[in-house]
Amino acid sequence: MACSYRTACTGILAVAVSALALAFTANAAAQTKSAQIDTLLHQLSRRGQFSGSILVAEHGDPIYQNGFGYADIRNGTAFTPNTPCYLASLSKAFTAMAVMILTEEGKLSYRDPLSKYFPEFPSYAKKVTIRTLLNHTSGIPDYVGLGMERPGLTNHDVLKELVHQDSLDFPPGQKFQYSNSGYVLLALIIEKVTGERYGTFMKDHIFEPLGMHETFVRDESHPVPQSAARGYNRFGDDEDYNLLTYGEGGIYSSVRDMFKWDQALYTSQLLPQSTLQEAFTGAKLLDGSVSAYGFGWALGEYNGEKIISHAGRYGGFNTYIKRFPEARNTIIFLTNHDYKNMSGIGNAIISILHDKPYTLPRLSVADMMYRTFKASDFSSAVQQYHVLKTDRDTTYDFSESELNELGYEFLGRKMYPEAIVLLKMNAEEFTSSSNVYDGLGEAYMDNGNNDLAIKNYRKSLQLDPGNFNAVMRLKKLGASQ
Repeated sequence: MACSYRTACTGILAVAVSALALAFTANAAAQTKSAQIDTLLHQLSRRGQFSGSILVAEHGDPIYQNGFGYADIRNGTAFTPNTPCYLASLSKAFTAMAVMILTEEGKLSYRDPLSKYFPEFPSYAKKVTIRTLLNHTSGIPDYVGLGMERPGLTNHDVLKELVHQDSLDFPPGQKFQYSNSGYVLLALIIEKVTGERYGTFMKDHIFEPLGMHETFVRDESHPVPQSAARGYNRFGDDEDYNLLTYGEGGIYSSVRDMFKWDQALYTSQLLPQSTLQEAFTGAKLLDGSVSAYGFGWALGEYNGEKIISHAGRYGGFNTYIKRFPEARNTIIFLTNHDYKNMSGIGNAIISILHDKPYTLPRLSVADMMYRTFKASDFSSAVQQYHVLKTDRDTTYDFSESELNELGYEFLGRKMYPEAIVLLKMNAEEFTSSSNVYDGLGEAYMDNGNNDLAIKNYRKSLQLDPGNFNAVMRLKKLGASQ
């Protein structure tokens, strides 16, 4: 039956009103979530658990963005969503994208062996491919584990050390093992293939096309501008980023620029979607299993929903991006304090986005002890720890990493007796952990107590026969395993 003009208009009006109501409902829900996120972040900021910038998007639209604390304490520069911050390992996804662009252009292949670009490597480089470098299955040792970190370290310094490694940690493709070295090598390959500096290629092919005007690569040619965030360790002391390596890190960006990057990954602006999906696919290992890492991205699930994410931590900076591609939800935060509660904050925001209750991350007992030490003395800090532990105060985090990181803080200050007290407390608490004995062994060795250092390194190796650091330290101490 045909409808009259009036009936048709009434129907159209009803649909329009219904759509408008839905829009208002969705907008109100977003505002509610935005308010919850704002309450959470202000609470974390007051508790000393967050300083940096954050952007949260739902269904492709930002619902919350803000900055907290200081980008540079010395100058009183406030942190904003436009503040460039060192990305640390979030840089790896950009390096992977550059490699994928060059592959799409036919300028290299994922099957290319490392030896094609660096014939100076030992013969094992014939089996290491660009693909295995991208997905951390190459067996190339991590330069961090080789003890190479130092101010001013460059990619060529890393390369020079790597070519002198007699063997791989394992056959390529056997397992996943995170290696910053692999991404340093990828950056050098990009430069060899293009004849350009890594930073120039990234700017021309990724940053500028996406309008990421606050994003850049720090290297010998590009000093950090005053507008960028300065890094501080978890105890608030100056610990700015001081390497000159890139590929595994080296990139500075803001949360607003990172959101442009996030949104571009849903388009074909940089690569066809069919090509780009390989970055979000786990590596197939030799035994047929699949790792939870693609090309510069970690892969996971939340209640059956796919998650694409990465975290970064170095030089006083702690960074985080988590993408839910099905819902097009994104969480990005960049901090210039080496907080350890990033996953706790992220989980709280994920709960808010999914209309679920959340819990606040626990307070750091190490931070509390350090503040007590600064205000009073070391013995008062230790006493306060024991009181809280005895009282079973659940508002504080008493996990293994707390005393470990505080112990290393004192070790770095050459306060060896204090470091030994803390690391010994940790070993007494976590008797089955190889890591705690490794740390205590280092403290004894630095303090000249070689017999006790050997004893603890052997204990660490007993608990974890694969602890390469303990093997090397025992060899340095002239002791058998």
